[in-house]
Amino acid sequence: MREYVVRRLLLLIPTAFLATVIMFTLMKLVPGDVAMAIVYSNEEEASATTQAETDEQLAKIRARYGLDKPLPIQYWDWLKTVGRGEFGNSIWQYRPVRDIILERMPRTVELAMLIVFLSFAQSIPLGVIAALRRNTWMDQAVLLYSILGLSIPTIWVGTLFLFTFSRYVGWIPPIDWRGITEDPLHNLTMIGIPAFLVTFGGGAQVIRMVRSQMLEVIREDYVRTAYAKGLQHSTVVVRHALRNALLPVITQFGSYLSLALLGTVIVETLFHIPGMGKSMVDAIAQRDYPVIQGLVLVNVVIVMAINLVIDISYAWIDPRIRYA
Repeated sequence: MREYVVRRLLLLIPTAFLATVIMFTLMKLVPGDVAMAIVYSNEEEASATTQAETDEQLAKIRARYGLDKPLPIQYWDWLKTVGRGEFGNSIWQYRPVRDIILERMPRTVELAMLIVFLSFAQSIPLGVIAALRRNTWMDQAVLLYSILGLSIPTIWVGTLFLFTFSRYVGWIPPIDWRGITEDPLHNLTMIGIPAFLVTFGGGAQVIRMVRSQMLEVIREDYVRTAYAKGLQHSTVVVRHALRNALLPVITQFGSYLSLALLGTVIVETLFHIPGMGKSMVDAIAQRDYPVIQGLVLVNVVIVMAINLVIDISYAWIDPRIRYA
């Protein structure tokens, strides 16, 4: 087990390196010039200067942020800032990217954890009920709910919610962020609604997986043996059937948590939640390269760490699994 964990941790280094190289190269191929955007951000100053003065300003800005250097040198300079734990400085916010990540990450993590909790809190019981009540009206109702969740895009549900409540009720969720320790009710209102809307679609796939796994497990010989021994129905379902059916679900949990962390871009932008997703959208629109690079690197490390934890948890769930 120890050797397996060490190998996976060492694998983080080349994977993160390759991801940053690809991301760094692709960003430079995107049309647009951040230096020119800075110069022309003030239209009055841009119209009052001559072409020579504009070219001089562009040269100064490119030299200040190292944009005039060859691409490998720019990448190496950024790697040195990563080694210092700073991830460079934001071009538009004039502060270290590290501070931006530390400020935005707790908000995204809070939203993602709430999404995952709500999704699995509803999906596992509904999946078990659908499997135990197969071909009944309860099973058909759960399957209909999961099909609707898979079919309707989250962005459409969120937009419809905002339109309906603002148009006919005269209410929209708060858009000014307050931490959960500062104002718990305001915080839960702000993140609870988008989390619930994402749960409607995101938990549908988990429901179907739990149902299919439970249908397979309850036909196994050891389940019939447990019933033959006189164990209670709840004991057989929870301790024997459900535990063995959760292995694929745990894998889904890891990927779902990763998607919840990385896929909050839509809901954060739609509901004005100042997390990492919205920060990524703003940075892409502004060509704020250091912020994009820092966020991508952090996301890669988070996803790989989650996958490692999920792989290790297999041995705890199923003692038959051993890591050589």
